[in-house]
Amino acid sequence: MLFALACIALGLLLLPGCPAGPDDDDLADDDDLADDDSTGDDDSADEPDADIYVALDGDDDGPGTIDRPFATLERARQEVRDRIAGDALPPGGLTVWLRGGPYERSTTFELGEQDSGTADSPVVYSGFPGETARLVGGAVLDPAGFVVTDSTSPAWERLDPAARGQVVELDLQEQGITDLGTLQSRGFYDDWTPAALELFVDTEPMQLARWPDEDEHDPPVSSDDDQFTLYGDLDPDVTGSYVAAGSWDGVTRYLRQGLVDGLQYGVHRLTWDSTVTGYTYTAWFLSTDPLVYPTDSAPWWARYDDELGAFRPGPDASGDPTTAIPGQINWGFARVDEALSDTSFSYHGDRPERWSQAEEVWFHGYWVYDWADLTIAAASIDTEARSVTLTGVPGYGIDAGRPWYAFNLLEEITRPGEWYLDRTTGVLYLWPPTDPEDAEAIVSLMQAPLIRLDGASWVRVQDLALEATRTTLVEVVGGSDNTLHGLTLRNAGTTAVRLDGVRNTLERSEILDPGGGGVTVSGGDRLTLTPGSNQVRNCQIHRFARVSRTQVPAIRLSGVGHEATNNRIHDAPHAAVMFTGNEHEIAFNDIHDVCRWTSDGGAIYTGRDWGFRGNRVRFNFIHDIGSPFEGELLYGGGVHGVYLDDCASGIEVFGNVLYEISGHAILNGGGRDNLMENNLLVGCGTGMWSDSRGIHAIVHDGDGSPGSFDLLQKILDMNYQEEPWASAYPALAAIPADWAMVSDPANAWLYPEGCVFSRNLAFRTTNLASESSSGGSGTFDVFAEMLDNVGDADPLFVDEAVGDLSLSPSSPAFDIPGFQDIPFDQIGVQPE
Repeated sequence: MLFALACIALGLLLLPGCPAGPDDDDLADDDDLADDDSTGDDDSADEPDADIYVALDGDDDGPGTIDRPFATLERARQEVRDRIAGDALPPGGLTVWLRGGPYERSTTFELGEQDSGTADSPVVYSGFPGETARLVGGAVLDPAGFVVTDSTSPAWERLDPAARGQVVELDLQEQGITDLGTLQSRGFYDDWTPAALELFVDTEPMQLARWPDEDEHDPPVSSDDDQFTLYGDLDPDVTGSYVAAGSWDGVTRYLRQGLVDGLQYGVHRLTWDSTVTGYTYTAWFLSTDPLVYPTDSAPWWARYDDELGAFRPGPDASGDPTTAIPGQINWGFARVDEALSDTSFSYHGDRPERWSQAEEVWFHGYWVYDWADLTIAAASIDTEARSVTLTGVPGYGIDAGRPWYAFNLLEEITRPGEWYLDRTTGVLYLWPPTDPEDAEAIVSLMQAPLIRLDGASWVRVQDLALEATRTTLVEVVGGSDNTLHGLTLRNAGTTAVRLDGVRNTLERSEILDPGGGGVTVSGGDRLTLTPGSNQVRNCQIHRFARVSRTQVPAIRLSGVGHEATNNRIHDAPHAAVMFTGNEHEIAFNDIHDVCRWTSDGGAIYTGRDWGFRGNRVRFNFIHDIGSPFEGELLYGGGVHGVYLDDCASGIEVFGNVLYEISGHAILNGGGRDNLMENNLLVGCGTGMWSDSRGIHAIVHDGDGSPGSFDLLQKILDMNYQEEPWASAYPALAAIPADWAMVSDPANAWLYPEGCVFSRNLAFRTTNLASESSSGGSGTFDVFAEMLDNVGDADPLFVDEAVGDLSLSPSSPAFDIPGFQDIPFDQIGVQPE
């Protein structure tokens, strides 16, 4: 039977919502909501006779009534158009009801200006109460078509021994499916390249067979170990075995077995208070100076972190020593042995020898940076030389030690849920996660959205499930006052929703498992500061960036004046919210377990523009942010709470609860006029970290493109000293339009002038505030204000153990002059 006819609810977010507790990474609650078969209030008794009905067993030649429904949305749309043309929209609106079942679509359901309702009479397309209506951008496979792959199959010898007898196969051509799509390079900002055919079983995405598997992991070296080996291409060559020799700084210290150039090298950790900055630092040192900060008497290396890992070279040293064992699998990734060129690399071990018959091997890697991933095909694999040549340069090239996995391999079906498609024969192979006869299997086919509103207004789409396209699921382009309500939006090939126009809203919906991000929101006019006023509110967005892992957030805001409020965003490899433009409101969101597979990233992120003014990041609960890719905080690594990168300026960060964040709660990357006030910074690496990178990074070459560091040109392009900008942002208008004046070292225009860090409270956080000085003056010297911060005081939460981080009346936060209480109960998805 078809499992999905009794599965995920369409009104799952109509229940009361509350922020997850700090230790709540259990998705059981999500599953409970998903099993709720409600699709909204049951008001069928009040349905007017004028409403229109569509059902899988309907007839387009019928009248479209509840007893004799239409068969297609297109026929219902024509009926709506006829009534609009006849001025026959009833008061209160007209509803097209979809009865339950999977509606397999091959074309987009288009609604345009002629399909618009009015403020008093909106046009509504809705799932029928108590039933699950689904628009499917693919084909539901006939379970009878699956047969067990046996020794007569040409695939038998290629299967892993553990998979033999477990794998089933299905000929897609016999099911009428011939468009298999094409695997294409994806990753790093890519939310538009269509997916190839994908497979979903009982609405869960299946894994295109890969090696290593995502949970394969060998524990790394730690300071609890009695010895370790240091690796790397180093000068001087201090690689080799290091053995425990007592303890220092509360952890083991180590000595190298054997001298180097007559000198005894060792590894020790040191924690100290800097007399220069006044802050506390912790670092590991590889040096000849025992138990102290290294002198320059011999080459040395440092690692600013609590635990062992990769070191960076100090004076007269070269190479990056690492404790990572060559060939070790960590967190589902193998590692590049050596970068042979920008397109080729060597690998450890013999695993690729299994792939000699593979037709199209693909690799997914973070090839240079932890914030830039890419999938790319192999041109060739030389198993004798243990090298791979890729079909192109993967973004920034290739570095030694970088993580990768291989996929699209029949030979690597090694567990339930993995699959492979032979694109020559059209035969699909799957190790099913459950009995195929009792499951629903869907393959994605459409390379267009299921629903597109283009210029329509006052249309409401509600209580439906949209799923399984190779691109987006729904697009709203232009128009105004449209609402997407109570939708389940799952298994998009790219980003699930695109929202444009004016006053359009996505609300009380769930987005899960898109190949790219959750929703992109655009609209408004930056030159005139005319707002688009689009909204994403009271939604749950999770398990996004399934294929393109970096720079494809749950919510991306651009343009002017949009809102992302009261959402719950969680479980993803990169950022929750990224924004550009002006006057956005990012507030009351519960964000956790994002940035899980990146470094130098933030849960809420923006960057590289002096003109991103008027944006407000207020009353968000950002918690449990960490990643095994963290790197070293001192060198720009780590994952953070609110990340204002590369001189982003004029942003308010107020009243947020930043909790258990491994990096910086707030990172102010050299921006001007940023207001960071009234925040709780608990269990973080640093409360706020700031630098003055602008004096080195900002240039003026006339390039005002988004990635450019010509920040003056960007605001010149906005006519920043003319109205309405001059009145809206007087601190910005004060920046001279003359580069000679801006760059004159006698001035401080390139510094983070005007920033405020005041009335914040930190607890269990290493440093309340830390700066990186550049040039002649310290970063904090040019801040406008740093007042009334509390560096280490228990905030006295009401019940931290169960995740209630409301402040008790006796909290020391209320002793801070002007501190405003944080309405914690209003954070996250709210009840209707």
